[in-house]
Amino acid sequence: MPKEHIDVLIVGAGIAGATLARQYCRLGLATGLIDAQAGPGRLTSAHAGAITHPPVGRTASKLHTIALGAFHLVVEDWQDRWQERGVFLQSKPNASFDQVALSEKLQRLGIGPEMGQLISSRTAQDCFGIKRSGVWFPSAGSVNLGRLCEDLVQQSPGLRTIWERTVTRIQKENGIWLAFDQKGDLLERAHTVILANAFGAQDLLSPFGTHLFLKPVRGQLSIFGLAKNSKLIHQLPKTIISGEGYCLPPRYDTQQQCYRWLVGSTYDEQDDYLEPRAISDHHNLQLAKGILAPTELKIDELHPIDQFVGLRCVTKDRLPLIGALPQLENIYVATALGSRGLLWSTLASYVIPALSHSSAFALDRLARFGLGADLLASLSPTRFFAGALASNSKPIFPPSPKAR
Repeated sequence: MPKEHIDVLIVGAGIAGATLARQYCRLGLATGLIDAQAGPGRLTSAHAGAITHPPVGRTASKLHTIALGAFHLVVEDWQDRWQERGVFLQSKPNASFDQVALSEKLQRLGIGPEMGQLISSRTAQDCFGIKRSGVWFPSAGSVNLGRLCEDLVQQSPGLRTIWERTVTRIQKENGIWLAFDQKGDLLERAHTVILANAFGAQDLLSPFGTHLFLKPVRGQLSIFGLAKNSKLIHQLPKTIISGEGYCLPPRYDTQQQCYRWLVGSTYDEQDDYLEPRAISDHHNLQLAKGILAPTELKIDELHPIDQFVGLRCVTKDRLPLIGALPQLENIYVATALGSRGLLWSTLASYVIPALSHSSAFALDRLARFGLGADLLASLSPTRFFAGALASNSKPIFPPSPKAR
């Protein structure tokens, strides 16, 4: 039973919890991390082929601006962690390629030529093996989230970890938060608690009358196997493709002695079934056909040899929940990351320390990419609360340093 309290307790060791743990340890704060699994990144964050690229919306909305700023943080923080570098965001089939109009749109969205480059269908065919126009993002890529979570925990000096224990209740005594498991055993004492445990955050907050309106969205990725001498190998994309679905380039597996081609993913709302489904593989096969269009390929030889199933945690407005719960002092949440786990986790690793401990380092990074309180209010969990609290949901940051 812990007698002394720590500064920060993080519940959940997925990509959100792991990035936050690294940040608080860098600030020199006594930090603890608890997870129900045997180690970090064991559930949805076990994803070995997650991709991240800049957002391309219709307008420069608040969401777009926040996501673009978060992408800049991702590029700086994880530049040595990419598995594959570069993402080609393909246009819809038969879409016209008006280079002037598209270039003006990217500029309006804050995406300059150094970040996103317009590619014609002919150039895309030569460079990527895809006969479709689109935008090439050289600084984007894919990351093995599970491996990243493990490395972040291992590289966080002084981090106190508790594995295979579930926090089922929190309560406050004498200004300190206590975390208990299902047996009623005290796991940790902390001044500040951050709930980065997806749906588990709602369970811990329900006794306080706080509702986050979270829902599950099941996602299944399919890995198709191809023989080493398959002619189809040379007709598949040579880079990461994103659009209606996404895929990674085929990679040869020396153990299975075949090529593995990852394609995904399904988006099954209000579905929390974690076992693979044949119908989901069929859905991803249709995604693969759409990605390759207008090229017609015989894909009868594509058969699933592996799958990855994860549960996305989302809110009713699809934005993440990142920030403080004012009615519960020193409680913060980082959840509802949806399909942008690395993007929103990286942003949360600066927003929450800036709020909880006035981190000058975090404030400087946020300011540098134009991420001020007005924008970040869109992510505050108080946006769903009724009454006066909802009308005062703007995060309270200390005075921001000038961007450098």
